Amino acid sequence: MTQVGCLHQWVMTNMENGYLVIEGCFHCRSRISFFSREPVPPVDDYQEGDHYWSYLGNYQASRFDLKCKTCGQAVPLKEIMALMLCMRCDPECGVFQAGSGGDGQKTWTYVALCANTSHKSGACIMDESLRALSEYFNASLQDVYKRILVVPCRLRKSVDTCQGIVVADVGLTDLY
Repeated sequence: MTQVGCLHQWVMTNMENGYLVIEGCFHCRSRISFFSREPVPPVDDYQEGDHYWSYLGNYQASRFDLKCKTCGQAVPLKEIMALMLCMRCDPECGVFQAGSGGDGQKTWTYVALCANTSHKSGACIMDESLRALSEYFNASLQDVYKRILVVPCRLRKSVDTCQGIVVADVGLTDLY
């Protein structure tokens, strides 16, 4: 049961290594992605309704859930296909702007990538998941002038021109 006012101490659970696979429909120009645990990511083209999905690429990726070791609250992160470090390629992008607080801190912005990359349905990553991820990654930082911000992929200006590094190592915080 979740304790009211708990200062969560998140730990990773259900860790998985695999691939973020990206597909595109050249009929409607939509993009989708999924996480594959297969040893070799699938590259098959297929039709689904009016969509003609074709393989566009893949990246090594890691997935996990979070659980508070203090109160036991679990945050399943199954809607997140992968995390991507923003390379700050476009000042007009919402991800770039979210990480540019101007508060004197060095902010590393990570994008939580959902399955419906084009966001035609309007759905993306839940705020609770983003908050828990940001708390988890910031908890182990030693430098008070650094912070990690996790934002939803719907903030990206363009899925086709966005530049970033997909996180393939669940030991992300070991880098800081």
